[in-house]
Amino acid sequence: MHTATRIIFNALFLLVLSVNSFAQNTPTSDFTDNGDGTVTHKKTGLTWMRCALGQTWTGTTCSGTAKTYTYATAKKQTANFAGYSDWRLPNIAELQTIAERDNYNPAINTELFPNTASNSFWSSSPNVDAYGGAWYVNFSYGRVSHYLKVSAYPVRLVRASQPFGIGLASLSTDFIDNKDGSVTHQSTCLMWQRCSVGQTWNGSTCSGSASTYTFAAAQRLTSRLADYNDWRMPTASELARLVDYTKRYPESTINTTLFPNTPSNVFWSSSPSVSYSDSAWNVDFDSGYVDDYYRSGAFPVRLVRASQCLVIGLKPDLATTLSASTDRVQLKQNLTYTATVTNQGTGEASNATLIFYFPPRWTNTVSKPVDCETDTTSYSYRCHLGTLAAGISASRAITVNFAQRGATSIGSLALTDSTDSDKSNNLSRLITSITP
Repeated sequence: MHTATRIIFNALFLLVLSVNSFAQNTPTSDFTDNGDGTVTHKKTGLTWMRCALGQTWTGTTCSGTAKTYTYATAKKQTANFAGYSDWRLPNIAELQTIAERDNYNPAINTELFPNTASNSFWSSSPNVDAYGGAWYVNFSYGRVSHYLKVSAYPVRLVRASQPFGIGLASLSTDFIDNKDGSVTHQSTCLMWQRCSVGQTWNGSTCSGSASTYTFAAAQRLTSRLADYNDWRMPTASELARLVDYTKRYPESTINTTLFPNTPSNVFWSSSPSVSYSDSAWNVDFDSGYVDDYYRSGAFPVRLVRASQCLVIGLKPDLATTLSASTDRVQLKQNLTYTATVTNQGTGEASNATLIFYFPPRWTNTVSKPVDCETDTTSYSYRCHLGTLAAGISASRAITVNFAQRGATSIGSLALTDSTDSDKSNNLSRLITSITP
């Protein structure tokens, strides 16, 4: 929105905002509850603290009040939590993936993130176009904007199970050029039209000018590009993934190699505003804002459709490592073996299983996880890990002792119901020496 309109809009919003939350449309099933105060988003591989800093996870909810920080202090926040020390402040592209614009007050899935303050939360991303400013997500109703770094906002930390998390820009290498005026985003499996509606793809660029539509007219748009008839308007969250937060005015905040001749303008999404019946969400590719505006406004549109990930070739790649608390023990001395399975691939692994192999007959089990079943025929333990998203790791530890001296080989094997792209790294072994 324009600045003057935004000031009036914010004032009105404070008057009409209620404490009632709308139904949650972010599927809780898209996340894995790690049982330790964290959840992992299966599609992005990001693991989130369920509580804001200052709150405490009780096992069922977040107690206490979230602390607030200036931007400089917020960027320094780290934690040792749930067995990891690489927690950090999310960037603006990552933070808005948990914004739920079908809710307000707060605009988040409160089953996943209970007792979230209806407040702005800092991201780690400075605004490249405004001195002293940094990006935030307002979890009162879902707006993405920037403000002065001296402001004090809450913080929620994240860790990237994948190597780098989500970047601030849509790289050309993130997309497949379908050679028909569309590109497919490999991490979201969304197929985008390269041209705005009203423009024409001529084989190398988008010619002509983008048409503008009211929200109602935009919802009626159809297309037969590339012989598909299921093109639609993107949701606000989908459209926001195209924003390039590394660009500064007067550049369009979008990858113009992928989407040439894109006007630096507000684009409609399909997401209606839940706080105002006459408004809907849009993404401003001039400033990078995600905001809502009156449905009577006339803005351009870019269409999208869901494609099949299997066409892109997203596959898991399980790898396992095995370690022991020591490599030499005496007879009947307890020894703990820890196996870690990591999905190094690009797709999720379904029904992932970890198997420990021990010498038969003369291994005595002291303790094992409850999800590890004993196979007496091969003297192994089969541990059920469930679904492992790309970049996710899972570990299990078993404590044993041995009733016979000598050198013995211990193994761990990772399996999945999915097609494993490289099985050469699924098996890990080590040797333990047992002395009298």
